[in-house]
Amino acid sequence: MGSLVAVVGDNLETTREMWFNDQRATLNPNYVTPTTILVSVPSTVPTAVTDKIRFVFADGTEMLYDFKVNVPAPVLNSIKCEYVPDGDVAVLRGDFFFVPTQVIFPGDLEGEIVSLTKTEIQVKVPEGSSTGKITIKTNFGTVKSAFLFRDDRNIILDYDTKLHETWTAPIGAGPEPPEVSGEYAYFKHVNDAAWMWTNELTMQYWATRGRGNVPVATGNINDLVFKFEVNVPEPWKAVRMEIFFGPYADDHGRDVPSTVFARWKPWKDGPYVTDGWETISIPLTEFKYGKDDDDASEIGTRQIENLSSLTNLVMMMFGPGSSDGSPNPVYIAFDNLRIVPKS
Repeated sequence: MGSLVAVVGDNLETTREMWFNDQRATLNPNYVTPTTILVSVPSTVPTAVTDKIRFVFADGTEMLYDFKVNVPAPVLNSIKCEYVPDGDVAVLRGDFFFVPTQVIFPGDLEGEIVSLTKTEIQVKVPEGSSTGKITIKTNFGTVKSAFLFRDDRNIILDYDTKLHETWTAPIGAGPEPPEVSGEYAYFKHVNDAAWMWTNELTMQYWATRGRGNVPVATGNINDLVFKFEVNVPEPWKAVRMEIFFGPYADDHGRDVPSTVFARWKPWKDGPYVTDGWETISIPLTEFKYGKDDDDASEIGTRQIENLSSLTNLVMMMFGPGSSDGSPNPVYIAFDNLRIVPKS
């Protein structure tokens, strides 16, 4: 699309219109001669694909010529939230989304598109959707998602049937924020300050009181990511979230010398707030900090050495406070904690 082409033939001087598929090209009479026509392929995506150039001549006669315009197939890069209830709107991001477009959810169910741009689709999730890949179809190709919609692989905690220590972060289910898939856990405090360790701002799962000596995951950390859904309705401005896995023990494991931390700080470039639920993905290679590593460092000194020996999971608000001492109210809801292969 948009390329300049030269049409070579005979008796072309009376050409008045040229159509590529169902899109009319702009003709400059100065570039129309008996033997050549210089013309740009329209940049507008065709709706009806004929794979033809249609010539319209001064006397009303027409001629068709085989010609294929190269329009890219759709590309699906990500979804805003992997867990969206039936009837709610999922947001898909990628490129080359052209009318007409179909979005097919697991169960071979077509979603109702409510908004479409070249790089984003907002689509209503059909009733009865299940876990699996999402398919996008246009006139120019088909793509399946690398991610799984409602990914249920290796769920560590879902706060419905897989629970954490009850004396840590409370659980709830809407209406503010509304649930994404049943009950969720949340951190809430009027002012989270530096190094403030409180039960309501920690979420601890101890396998000794849960499912037993079962590792949080197995495999190569280079191939795995820690995922969860998050909803942050109030701006989060300071104090990082520490995330770490611990060995099989009646203890959070933060002080175990081999413990490796991820430091999640989405507010680094400004206050962090979400527009509803979003899926967060943290590669296991980002679990790279020791307990005593420099708070300002982004490099880290550790890595997870033996994933299969880790059974416990802790998320907690713990770290330096805001540099200007301003209040830092916190409301962070999260659900569906899991370790899965990279998409």
